[in-house]
Amino acid sequence: MNKYLSYRIEPFRSKTVFAKELKYIILVGDKLPSMIKKLLFVFVLIFSLHSANAQCSEQEEVKVLLIGDSWAFFMGVDGTFNNVYESWGHNNVKFLTTLDVAVNGARTTDFLKSNMQTDIRNIITLNPDIDVIHLSIAGNDVLGQWDVSFTQTELDALVDEVYSQTDSIIRFLKTLKPGMKIVFSGYVYPNFEEVIVDANPLGNNHPFYSRWEGMGFPSFLEINTILNDFSELIEDYADADPQVEFFKVPGLLQYTFGQTIPLAVAPGGSYAPFTQAMPFGDPSYPSPQKSMRDYFGITRDCFHLSPKGYRDLIGYHTQKFYHKFFMDDQYLFANSSVNGSISSMQGVSNDLILGVSAGEEFGVILDFNTQDMNWDAVGEAEIFLQVKSLYADNPLNEALSLSIVAGNLGSTAMVEGADWTASVDAEASACVFGNKNNVDNWIRIKVPSEFMAYLKNNSNTQFLLQSTNTVEGIIEFNNTNDPDFAPVLNLKYDETYVGIQQVFNDDLILLFPNPAQDYIQLHGSKSPIYKVLIYNALGQVVLEHSNHSKIYVGDLPPAYYRVMINTSNEVVVKSFLKN
Repeated sequence: MNKYLSYRIEPFRSKTVFAKELKYIILVGDKLPSMIKKLLFVFVLIFSLHSANAQCSEQEEVKVLLIGDSWAFFMGVDGTFNNVYESWGHNNVKFLTTLDVAVNGARTTDFLKSNMQTDIRNIITLNPDIDVIHLSIAGNDVLGQWDVSFTQTELDALVDEVYSQTDSIIRFLKTLKPGMKIVFSGYVYPNFEEVIVDANPLGNNHPFYSRWEGMGFPSFLEINTILNDFSELIEDYADADPQVEFFKVPGLLQYTFGQTIPLAVAPGGSYAPFTQAMPFGDPSYPSPQKSMRDYFGITRDCFHLSPKGYRDLIGYHTQKFYHKFFMDDQYLFANSSVNGSISSMQGVSNDLILGVSAGEEFGVILDFNTQDMNWDAVGEAEIFLQVKSLYADNPLNEALSLSIVAGNLGSTAMVEGADWTASVDAEASACVFGNKNNVDNWIRIKVPSEFMAYLKNNSNTQFLLQSTNTVEGIIEFNNTNDPDFAPVLNLKYDETYVGIQQVFNDDLILLFPNPAQDYIQLHGSKSPIYKVLIYNALGQVVLEHSNHSKIYVGDLPPAYYRVMINTSNEVVVKSFLKN
């Protein structure tokens, strides 16, 4: 059997058989027989597949390699990345891992061994489209060796050792491919005390009892403080290296799950989902018990997350990094002031509503400031929209009609009732990808090739989305209130034009730190930088600098920003997150 976690494989076992194998796999932990581990990986593949309409098929690309410890193993088991990418509309992007590089119980020293590094190098060689390595490591080293009796000197020595080993791993990974991105996954709070003490029929035989005992039975605050301090170190490391991404969110599952049932041990109490402050939440609490992996109703894991827990973690990484990283040469946010919906009865709304309600048809108008396009020859384009709500029959269950106009549908850019019957430059049926039937998921609309002639940088561009569904059903999309969830136009320029590879080569200039707080720095240009333009989510220039390699951004509000760097020989477009 192929060791690769592929996403094309034929089913050959029943769900019942796999369920039994799963119980055995989870309970034996680090002593997983290799064949059983392989069967588990196959199980994930079979039941996480989603087929696309044959008429709207597209080439899938393996872009992410997942390596690391048991967290990497379980995220591979759960198919976490493919599930999350699809929920963000990137169902054409796939991840890859193997049983040799996502290893239950792995420590940092394992990834410094020649055989492990050879395995990783071979995977990159065989899969040249991989441009991100998602790394989950160091949890077993810090929490596995620390206990509450450590002096500060002993703790510092342990952290320094693990930090140095992590640095060596990242340095190796960066040699595998020019510009390779390393995403350090990080961890969220574990839950030893509540899981082991509360309603645990296994008592001292719980699989994680010996781990908790070995640490000296630390409190939530003690163990979470260690995790938070190490997270701060990794965040500083990533800030200083433009090839490394790290998002410090140890309290994420407190935020997404909430403690809806009072904590069974001290400090007790409860809190609702989405109320804890990010990134740390409340370090005196654990991650909620329901966010930990379930041992089939017998007890819970203390450290590994449930499938939803891992999806929340990688979902946050996708929100802050992967979603925009998977875009092509340039992306534009929809203009907040002129998006909305119109209806067959001349109704107008600021909400993005598509479908039929009480016999009235609704269409969505999206306006993009394509005057900010860096080139005038678009080869491919896609529109990304996040589903906000659904009512009755999903109008996207039928074909989507897409229209385009270079300029405005009506006499002005504003959404007007007459836009429903306005003339357009082109109209066609468009393919829709992604999981369109779940709220908070994203869809990706493939803009028809015949529309490319109307995407020009001498005017804005408006799209009209209409459903061919005639039965009652409404889908509403998120508008531009939050740049993380705003409609996006993704552009891939026509590479047949001379110089386009150089102009949009993202590796020409490095931008760091990212995320940034006070300054961003630009490094690597062989030509003098004569102008730097920083754009906000609305496509507005918020900062302009000349001949600067270090730019103060401390006065900008927290958000995503796009940076256009002009030199005498090239134009490079970068983006960064301002915290």
